[in-house]
Amino acid sequence: MKNETIEDFKENEKLNVEKLINSYNSYIYKMLKNSISNELDIQEIISDVFLIFWKNYKDLDNNTIVKPYLIGITKNLIKKKYREYSFKIENLERYENDIPYNICIENLIEDKEKAKILSDSLRNIKALDREIFIKFYYNQNKIKEISKILNISEAKVKVILYRTRKKIKKSLKERGYDYGK
Repeated sequence: MKNETIEDFKENEKLNVEKLINSYNSYIYKMLKNSISNELDIQEIISDVFLIFWKNYKDLDNNTIVKPYLIGITKNLIKKKYREYSFKIENLERYENDIPYNICIENLIEDKEKAKILSDSLRNIKALDREIFIKFYYNQNKIKEISKILNISEAKVKVILYRTRKKIKKSLKERGYDYGK
């Protein structure tokens, strides 16, 4: 691999993502394999690396060398993954004595799928709506607190929560989880 620039991967003023992936996929894979053992995490990070690059390449100079930029993105995503792992481990250690021995694997898989749908749904809504939803359901802030923090009326907070719940229920229903009206 020579010092290829963004210009080397452009065709008709657009980035040829397929060529970029073919050139650097195995390099990034080897880099990740040295840090992460879970194959699914590796594939997810590889996809994220190229997606982030694609989203940002227009802001870069055409003479920017691609390899160091991809390495930087990869390192940041590895750090992010380690933070996620350490958070999960801390939570597991804190609650390991509370884990029941009669766990139903099917329920765990279904709950995980629902959590993924919820996460995807939250990524696809406005930042303010997401922030309100997270403050209310995850941080357990009261509506009054949220309205003060965000400097909006309580009525607006309630409306946003209602609409966000409706969108999430729709996403769940589209994927086979029906909670009624």
